[in-house]
Amino acid sequence: MRVGILSIILFLMLGLSGCFLSSTPSLNWSENVAITAAGSDTKFHDDNIYTEGETTTIREDPKDRSSQDEADNFTEAVLSWNIPQTIQRIVIKAKEGQLEFFQIQYMGEDGKWVTVTNVRDNVRPIYRYTLGKPVVTKKFRLKVPRRWDSRRVGGESRYKRSETGAPTAAEYRKIQEIELYYAMPTNDTVPMQ
Repeated sequence: MRVGILSIILFLMLGLSGCFLSSTPSLNWSENVAITAAGSDTKFHDDNIYTEGETTTIREDPKDRSSQDEADNFTEAVLSWNIPQTIQRIVIKAKEGQLEFFQIQYMGEDGKWVTVTNVRDNVRPIYRYTLGKPVVTKKFRLKVPRRWDSRRVGGESRYKRSETGAPTAAEYRKIQEIELYYAMPTNDTVPMQ
């Protein structure tokens, strides 16, 4: 008797949770705004996954020591627009091992880079990130370390960084695609006329 009542309650709870989950509106994403951007290497935002762009050196300010250190330790992939763009969803595609560590940044109104997130130990070929609130910017950048201690050696995962393996040798990283989107209003939110 108890098992029957518990199974009925469980069945009703699952049914109701499905109704609640299906009632949440899904977001409609815009077209990829990265396609319209200018960049030092257009292959990483040309909407073709079979081409690969490469990160470039960061331009340094000869009078600023922190700028020189940044240029010595990192490379970048920068997208820029003449008209400010709204960005909320970021999709980055690269072969395994190319972008294990990187920072996602955008240029703030004050002309300084704002870090959205620091990505660590990424071994997926497609990385997706959605911002809670959209940002409006004229410049977007991936800041990638020149070298790092990889957790992956010979295709197998290591548990500690101190275990065998040297920093990766390549300084410039290959990126297949950078895609940037913003949320568009759904049909439910458009007022009826």
